Amino acid sequence: MMEFYRLCEDAAAFDIVSTNNKKFSEPDNKKIIFLEQFVDRVRSFSSQYGHDSSISYTAYNLTGSPSKFPDYGDFPQAFVMRTYGPWWNKAPSRLEDYMIQNNGSVISQDYIDLQYRQDVYPIRISIYETYNPGSVIGIWVQEPYKKQWFQLWSGPPQFVPERARIFSPPLKTCHFKTRRVRIEFNHDLLDYYTELDAVLLIGTSELIVPRDHITYHQNLSNLLQELGGNKYNNEDIYNLTPNIKTANQDLSIIKKMFYKYCILYNSQIMNNISNGNLVTTLGQHCHSVPPLEEAFKNFQEFLQKEFPKFKRDLSSSSSICRISSPNDKDVFSILNNDDNRSCGSFSALPDETIFKIFKYLDLKTLCRLCRVNRHLSNIAKDALLYTSLNLKPYWDCLDNNALNYLIPRCQYLQRLDLSWCGNYNMINSKDFVNFIRSCGKLLTHLRLNCCSYMNDNAMLVVTRVCTNLKELCLRNCFRITNYGFSKIERLRCLERLELNGDITETCILCSILRKNPQMKHLNLAGIRERLNMDEIAIELGNSCPKLESVDFWKTQTLTPNGVRALARCVNLREVDFGWCNGMGAPGDSLRELLSSCRYLEKVFLTALRGLTDRDLEPLLLCQRLQQLDLLGARSLTPEMCYGFLLWCPKLEMIDLSFCEGISDSQIQEWQRKYPHISFKRNIFTLRN
Repeated sequence: MMEFYRLCEDAAAFDIVSTNNKKFSEPDNKKIIFLEQFVDRVRSFSSQYGHDSSISYTAYNLTGSPSKFPDYGDFPQAFVMRTYGPWWNKAPSRLEDYMIQNNGSVISQDYIDLQYRQDVYPIRISIYETYNPGSVIGIWVQEPYKKQWFQLWSGPPQFVPERARIFSPPLKTCHFKTRRVRIEFNHDLLDYYTELDAVLLIGTSELIVPRDHITYHQNLSNLLQELGGNKYNNEDIYNLTPNIKTANQDLSIIKKMFYKYCILYNSQIMNNISNGNLVTTLGQHCHSVPPLEEAFKNFQEFLQKEFPKFKRDLSSSSSICRISSPNDKDVFSILNNDDNRSCGSFSALPDETIFKIFKYLDLKTLCRLCRVNRHLSNIAKDALLYTSLNLKPYWDCLDNNALNYLIPRCQYLQRLDLSWCGNYNMINSKDFVNFIRSCGKLLTHLRLNCCSYMNDNAMLVVTRVCTNLKELCLRNCFRITNYGFSKIERLRCLERLELNGDITETCILCSILRKNPQMKHLNLAGIRERLNMDEIAIELGNSCPKLESVDFWKTQTLTPNGVRALARCVNLREVDFGWCNGMGAPGDSLRELLSSCRYLEKVFLTALRGLTDRDLEPLLLCQRLQQLDLLGARSLTPEMCYGFLLWCPKLEMIDLSFCEGISDSQIQEWQRKYPHISFKRNIFTLRN
């Protein structure tokens, strides 16, 4: 306890020294520049509804100033992601997380990384949402030199009014300049696709904090919240700009009355302060030490708020002990009684029991337990705790050192998810290859979506070492060429394969399918003119009788010949032929497929304008049908639609957007009669 008091005294002295050295300087309006920037470049993203060869619904549309805001609706000039609502998580092709204890309370389903022209201290990040808002759950910025990410805001997805909005959540104080921003999304609450028009970054050339830094906890967002009068907005509780007309009014007040509300933070002063007792003590107990400014701020908050309460509680506890037991020696003897010690000591549990408890712990907790004592460290490092490793939630901090740190524990590793991890040189191809060579021999599941270090050499090692792979996901791995993809032919046990990127040779993919007859799930979404999808469909029909799901979304070379070939895969549970314009009028091919595949649960036929009632009749016999997308089926009649409601008892969702033969009044009537079914109805113009 005395050591604790010494730390408090050291910190108080530290505060006096900092203040005397002009930690805060007098304001100089000429030095402060409020810079407003729209996106200069999109660096990466996890998914987009559009295609790179088009400008409709692509991530590129987030560059520049808003083009449609404040209009509300479906615009091809916006950025749209691939999924919405809970439907994709219910589909047969869904990816189930392993080591789910690593996930937070809200799971990030998509992200986009943005870059601006000039480095600034972020004050506000405003997201212009023009259709179905509410899916933003996280905002991050990247430190430009160390490449570390810092979370400025996080929150749950929201139900908000269906209108265009500028979403500007309260941000934490950022102690470095940045030009790189990441936005994360969760679509579970969305009724339909969300659309974003622009993202505005407002920042300053120097760090500023509220003049009354104790009241506002040195957080400018707290001051802005009060100045903007948005502290208790019930409709949009996380938004500092719920009213479009008065957006950034609070910033205007600060600009005009800077001296009254804010002071300039001399950010260079902290570089001249050596690490003292406080940092040294923290370093003895922490794997890594936070930036000194952050540690100092947090400790000051503790001294001002928590420490007085802690002393009161301690005093109260001591009084209670004295009242209940006048003799302190008696209390000491009770606490040290053997019976009590055996009941209360965690270390007294059998190792097998502790091991079972540790199986429910997340990765961070297991790493911390290794610093408690040698006994718990040995159990926490047991390789049987690391047979499944989900590292995706740690994308912001996983680097080469962390990957190498895990190698000794992963000797029995079977399932690994590294999706989103290691971009921007946080992990290089060499260290990934070293990890796979050390820990990949038993791998059966490997997910590497959006991993920039994946190249041809990495693919060569993966296919040589991980010969037992059943699942391989390589979405948005654009550095892999045909040479790297061709190495997948070595694998013989694949049941799931997800690809896109630069694969252009149909013969390579056909050879992969031929050598993996156990294939159950194939995802080639978005590969437009690069492959002959008819040949691939024919190969699937000939070689993969156990196929359960196929995603050919926006693959332009699929024709009725390929659809007819897939009819041989009678175990199909899910098909996505959305925007496959090569199908034209499907004729008898679709009818033949739907007649053969009676286990279908999800059928997406988005934007196939030539669909007729006759094409869809066999689908009435699919008793397991749950999701049906008929967007743009202009010839669809109410009679056929009503047939799905009557004869498909498990139907949960049906998209009838732009179905000209179906009126709004009919849909409203069906909604009242079948409340358990979610009817989707986009009222805006259909565009390709």
